[in-house]
Amino acid sequence: MLKILVKRKALLSALAGAKAAHPNEFICLLIGKATKNSIIIKDTLVPPGIMVSETSSSFNDWMFPAIEGLVGTFHSHPKGSPEPSEQDRWIFSQKGGVHLIASAPYSKKSVSCYLGNGVQADFFVVD
Repeated sequence: MLKILVKRKALLSALAGAKAAHPNEFICLLIGKATKNSIIIKDTLVPPGIMVSETSSSFNDWMFPAIEGLVGTFHSHPKGSPEPSEQDRWIFSQKGGVHLIASAPYSKKSVSCYLGNGVQADFFVVD
């Protein structure tokens, strides 16, 4: 079973971005390390040129170099549930092994975690 660990600092950073962007969506990359049995998310990175609206968020891969340690994405759903859309599932398949979606009010309790194949997974916050 894959164990997903999220450093508290990284989660708080992503949630702060979501709160600041509200009522628009927010998106950032999750940086960390993946092994056979675990993924640890250590930091976040807001890519340059993100585009946000009340219903979507995106970025262009060509605006930044290859990123070492990319393990997934975080984005917010300001309206509605943290359930992934069809577009979310496509991004999951392209950008690493773990994806976090937060809905308002952007607390740990409002975050859902998904694997690259779209299956929901548990995660643990660590210091």
